[in-house]
Amino acid sequence: MLPLRRDSFRIAAPAVFLAICFSVIGPRSAAWALDNGQCFDCHGDSGILSWSQQEKAGNVKAGGPEKAVRNAPPFPGLSLHVDADKYKASVHADLSCTDCHADLKELPHAARLAPVDCSGCHSEVAAVYKKSRHVVLHGKGPGADAPRCYDCHGAHEIPKSSLSTSPVYFRNLAATCTRCHGSRQVTDRSGIPIPGAARMYEKSIHNRAIVEKGLNKSATCVDCHGAHDMKDRLDPASPIFRANLPATCGKCHYGVFAIFRDSVHGTALARGVPDAPGCADCHGEHDIRQAADPGSSVSFAAVSQKTCPSCHAAEKLSSRYGIATEKVKGYQESFHGLSQRLGDKTVANCSSCHGVHEIFPSSDPRSTVYPKNLPVTCGKCHPGATANFASGNIHVGPGGIGGQVKYWVEQFYIWMIVVVIGGMVVHNGVDYFRKMQAIYRKRREWEHPGYERLNPSERLQHILTLTTFFALVVTGFALKFKWSIPFLSDATNVALRGSGHRVAAVLMVATSIYHLLYVIFTERGRDQFARMMPRLQDAWDVVGTLKYYAGLSAHKPKFGRYSYVEKAEYLALVWGTIVMVVTGFLLWFQDEALKHIPMWGLDVATIVHYYEAILATLAIIVWHLYYVMINPDFAPLSLTWLDGKLSRHDMEHEHALELEELEAAERRGEAPSPGSTRIASEES
Repeated sequence: MLPLRRDSFRIAAPAVFLAICFSVIGPRSAAWALDNGQCFDCHGDSGILSWSQQEKAGNVKAGGPEKAVRNAPPFPGLSLHVDADKYKASVHADLSCTDCHADLKELPHAARLAPVDCSGCHSEVAAVYKKSRHVVLHGKGPGADAPRCYDCHGAHEIPKSSLSTSPVYFRNLAATCTRCHGSRQVTDRSGIPIPGAARMYEKSIHNRAIVEKGLNKSATCVDCHGAHDMKDRLDPASPIFRANLPATCGKCHYGVFAIFRDSVHGTALARGVPDAPGCADCHGEHDIRQAADPGSSVSFAAVSQKTCPSCHAAEKLSSRYGIATEKVKGYQESFHGLSQRLGDKTVANCSSCHGVHEIFPSSDPRSTVYPKNLPVTCGKCHPGATANFASGNIHVGPGGIGGQVKYWVEQFYIWMIVVVIGGMVVHNGVDYFRKMQAIYRKRREWEHPGYERLNPSERLQHILTLTTFFALVVTGFALKFKWSIPFLSDATNVALRGSGHRVAAVLMVATSIYHLLYVIFTERGRDQFARMMPRLQDAWDVVGTLKYYAGLSAHKPKFGRYSYVEKAEYLALVWGTIVMVVTGFLLWFQDEALKHIPMWGLDVATIVHYYEAILATLAIIVWHLYYVMINPDFAPLSLTWLDGKLSRHDMEHEHALELEELEAAERRGEAPSPGSTRIASEES
């Protein structure tokens, strides 16, 4: 028995007593004796417990035929409480409770009544709904997710569909469908193919027209999918079947449909061409937006950058239908395409010339790009355009006499560039070489023989590091951004980018090993490395240098063998090399790496490798190249990396403390330490 509140028992007791008496003196089947008033005695009480509350209280057995297994948000009209006034205003006001609950034979009735069968009155609708996608795919088994009649229309308080209080009123339809299609649990369990459809529709022009603009007519779910007769999108009878979609959209957009139906796209779709674009391919499905919306797939920028190229630049479709993919590339390289990429919103895009829905082959006199129609088409943007205005290949590229002329003009200028600029490079290169020779001769004429800063082994290490570093920089960024060398084939450029980067990496690793062995096994290498380690004095030198730059000190600090500038460079090089080698080999041998690290670890290695490369490149350009090239003390280029020498003048300015140590040791007759700068003449 239903657990009723004490007040409810006072109200219901006489009715129960009469029912018991009738069962004793009269026939057992007494449905005809029950009226709605008797039902409202209990169900009219707003405090009546719901099934879930009763199950928690242990008053009824959990589960049963009406167990809510769908886990969807609450459905309307499923409360055991029935408002008598709302029921009288419903479409079923002239029906008694037992007309629908036919298994209700006596009072008190069973804890759970059988599900209501609406087909007794609505047989035609029920027969149609039984064949719908909802029932066929989701209406079988104990955990069926198919919506029942009351899920959409309500149960006891069903207003007319023309009233705003109805769940199937056109303004409420999206919310009604969203109760299932917006529930992740339902969509995941039922395998709904587009689980985000409800969220997308909320942002669409159709829904916004209803919600924001208050229009009385705009497409809702049932306008496209149908109501009781909803069919699978692969069913040829479905309104959203690919070939039927233009006609479905045409119910509202008939003028557009009539134009599209005769276009090259519409006729191909009607012939059954599987890849022919329909309305949804260009405009989207549930998230259709206004063309003025930047997020729309038919916005000004999207048309030529994404929407049209998705078919006309697709190699798969090119081979299947003979579509000339170079047309898209040609447009992108044309004046129109380049202007659009620069943000010009007035320049012509695909639809400006070819039309929107009324696209026809260029050989069709109806086409806007039919040769005789081109003056009019071009004249929309260029008043006074003549037939000669659009002659030739508009998209840029080979074709016709004009294409041949353009090809040979292009070849002429390519070779002109090679010969003229190449000659200039050779001329200036020889000029630079001769001038550097003169500078080098002057170095040999120093009054003082100078000081040996780098010995032959150190100079070799520097040259190897320099060449491999810049080779890695060029090939690495070429890999990242697909840089290509002009006049070389794509295959050659791919080989240079990939193989070149790996060869340079191996040489860099070999150079690093060479340096490591030099540091470990030579006395000079160990001494040099020890002098490279930071000390507290370096921090004071930084402060002193900044004070000198700010004009707060008259003199710059004196530095020893290595200043804080050189120490920072060296330590950054060591750190960067270790990071780049580790991450580089992880990316090179990724199959082996993934046996030991997760996929996200490889993603992290990719990020570190890329940004460490940027950091290292900028550090070399901004820090190192400044000091050896741009720095006025050494401009246009320090030659120490070639001959290893540093003049006395440079020693006084750059390494004054070391110079003092060398001269003091010389006065004492002591030999300089292995890692010290030596007088250049000593080695010779």
